[in-house]
Order: sequence, then structure tokens, then C-alpha cells
Amino acid sequence: MTAATSTAADRLRRTVPPVVVMDDQAAPSDNPEEAIRRALDVPTRAGIYRRLQTEGAPLSAKDIAERFGLHPNVARNHLDVLAEAGLAITGRRKHPAGGRPARVYVAREQVGQERAEVPPGAQLGVHVVVQLIAGLAEHAAKLELLAEDQGRRLVGAKAGFASARTFRAAGVVAVEALRAAFPEVRLSEESDDLLVDGLEIGLGLIGEVDAGVGDALARGLLRGALAAAGAPAIVTSTAGRVRARLDEAGLGGLPTPDHTIQVRNRTHQQAVEAARAALENLPTGGWLEVLTDLEGAPAAFARWVDRAGHEIADVRRIRDNRGRPTVRIVLRKATGRA
Repeated sequence: MTAATSTAADRLRRTVPPVVVMDDQAAPSDNPEEAIRRALDVPTRAGIYRRLQTEGAPLSAKDIAERFGLHPNVARNHLDVLAEAGLAITGRRKHPAGGRPARVYVAREQVGQERAEVPPGAQLGVHVVVQLIAGLAEHAAKLELLAEDQGRRLVGAKAGFASARTFRAAGVVAVEALRAAFPEVRLSEESDDLLVDGLEIGLGLIGEVDAGVGDALARGLLRGALAAAGAPAIVTSTAGRVRARLDEAGLGGLPTPDHTIQVRNRTHQQAVEAARAALENLPTGGWLEVLTDLEGAPAAFARWVDRAGHEIADVRRIRDNRGRPTVRIVLRKATGRA
């Protein structure tokens, strides 16, 4: 074969799509409902199944591993469980360039099989709801706030609330909590930012109808989750990728407090006494964060620090990790005082 002929053949192999041959398989007949339930009980596996449904092309274990940040052997195990439950069908993908065929998987309904676990009309109902949500595009800001509340709830249910964590640690907690509803979510870093991928998969139907609404929901979910995990953030989104940066203004631009106390349903004097006791255990120059529901607390604390010699470094009216109106007072312990 001449060099010219070889080059032409190489070009032809690169342009011819891989050949996929599906295996002849039947859905399992022994208690299929229980097999399906067990297969979809695992959030990551349920996410993989949704990905097979929406991909529209056969996927290998390597493909799934790359999309979900899994080891290929773990991805293959999830896919095999789906196949054993009758939710996926396996096949072999041959490539014109040769080599060992790759085992691939598709969702069963993609090859004309009915999905038994979905009641008749349910898919239509889902699409109706999606259309209704997307129809609220002019209220995207309100939807973003509602999504933010859901993000807080997911962290509260999964990992508990926190008043302060490092930004990276808060990102890990937030993403782990979001995975309960969006198994495809994964986290990466870029400089000082956190990049989150995968929310666009769970919100795919909404994004297809109105990308702006899908982005608003993604921003709200991540912002709420990060706030509940202890790191208020400025969140933006582009083409389904969500980016978060620590909101220094939300933290008052101050160092992370050495200690935080919650003072609710107390008198002003009780709030001051709680702060005084907490400062006794801090080193000189230490930072104390006081979270209270007392509207008059800033004035009460100002009178006290004037006598005690401490410093009020910051006062803000915020919403705490549970969404409650809160007065946030940051104190710095003075030299030789308590």
C-alpha cells in the first residue's frame, strides 16, 4: 500500500462512525419491580440511568466514568446493575480503526421497549410541569430565591448547617448535599473559584425550554447550599457551568471568626453576658461572631464595648443559615480585657 493510499484509508476510518451492535436481550421476568426499585435506590445509579435516557447514543463505562467522575470499574458495576434490572441493554461498539469492541449501554426504551415502572402519562405530566416552570421566565429572580431555599434545605438534611468553613470545604459539603437530588453534580477548582458541573443535567428539561430559567435555578441551588455550608458566595452561570466565588462582603471582609455564638430569645443583657463569657476563652485579638434576633443588639453591644474596651468590627443584618432574619455582630477581643 502506498503512503497516499494509507493516508486516504486513515482519513476514511476517522470519518466513518463507530458501528454499534446491540445484544439480543430480554427483560428479566423474576420480580422486575423489585429489581428496578433496588437499581434506582442508589442516587448515582439513578443519575446514570437518566443520562442514558437523555444521551440518545450508546455509552460505555469509560464514557459514564468521565461524565460522573467515577472509576471505570465503578461505572461498569452501576451499568451492569441497570442492565440486570432490565433498565438498560448492552451492545458492542466496533470502530472502523479496529481494536477490541467496547461494551456499551443504552436505556431500554431507546430501543423500543416500554418502561414498566413509569405510570402511563407520567412523562407527559413531567413535561407539562416543566413548561409551566419555564413559562415563569419573567419571574426568574423569584425562582432563583426559591431554589436557594431548597439548596439550604438539602445541606441541612445532608450535612447540617455551619456558621463558617473554608470555601473549599464548604464547596465539598454543598456538592455532596446537592448530589442527593442531582447525582451528576461534580466539583472542580479554578484559581479562587469553585466550578460546579452537572446541575444542567438534572435541570435539562427546563433548560431545553428556557435556558435562562434553568441557569437561575442552578445559581440559586448552589448559592443556598454554599451559604448553609458556611460560605456565602457570588454565583454566576454560563452554558450550564456554575461558578462560585467567596463573597467577602457577605463575610464582612473579616477573618473567619474564632468562635460563633447564637443568642436568640434572650434579653439584651443576656446576649452581652453570653458574648463576655465567650470572649474570656479567646486569645487577645481573637474574633467572636454573635448571631442574634435582637434588633436593638448593636446599641446594647456598643455601650458594653465602650466600657470593656473591646472592638465592634462589623454589624450587619443578614439571614442566617436557616434563612432567619439575623443581626450579625463581630467582636474583637481587646488586649488584657475580658
